[in-house]
Amino acid sequence: MLSSTARNVATLARKEKDRRLRDLQDNMQDSAFFSDQMNPELDHKVKKSTERFSETLHIVSNEPSLAFFRIQEHVRKSIPQLVDKKQEVQDLQQQVQGSCFDMEYAINACKTMEKSSTHFQNIQDLLKNSMFIKQQLEYEHSRRSQAQSKPSMYGGLKRAKTADIPISINNSDEASASSSYDKRLSAIPSS
Repeated sequence: MLSSTARNVATLARKEKDRRLRDLQDNMQDSAFFSDQMNPELDHKVKKSTERFSETLHIVSNEPSLAFFRIQEHVRKSIPQLVDKKQEVQDLQQQVQGSCFDMEYAINACKTMEKSSTHFQNIQDLLKNSMFIKQQLEYEHSRRSQAQSKPSMYGGLKRAKTADIPISINNSDEASASSSYDKRLSAIPSS
């Protein structure tokens, strides 16, 4: 719309210029002063320069519409590529955010493992202690089994429960001695 209006203005300007030029030429030919000096070469140069001037005026008047047309063409051609690039960038951004989240999660897990090193050290110490106690139990068990399999020369004799009984002269001393005997007898472990 803008370009057709500009063309119409340029066309009207050209027609008006041509009409004025013809009027000027007619006036100059009628005049006695210009009639002798009319040069066809000069006339040709004047026409050529006026045509160039009107052409320049026409280009300048249509320049904004031409610029907008070029911008529109450029946008129409480049928009699909820009949309594709935008989609690629968004996909890459999501991948980077996912990778950052995974990395932060892994870092937190490593820090938690570093904090739990004391617990692992305690577990290791307890395992060492339990292995040592197990070895001691196995040693005691093997020693007992060897002792039971090999009879000693005193193995047939059993220890009898005996207590030192004091010899007393008084009856009252006998009663107290028998009660102390019972106490000592109960204190002896039975085998």
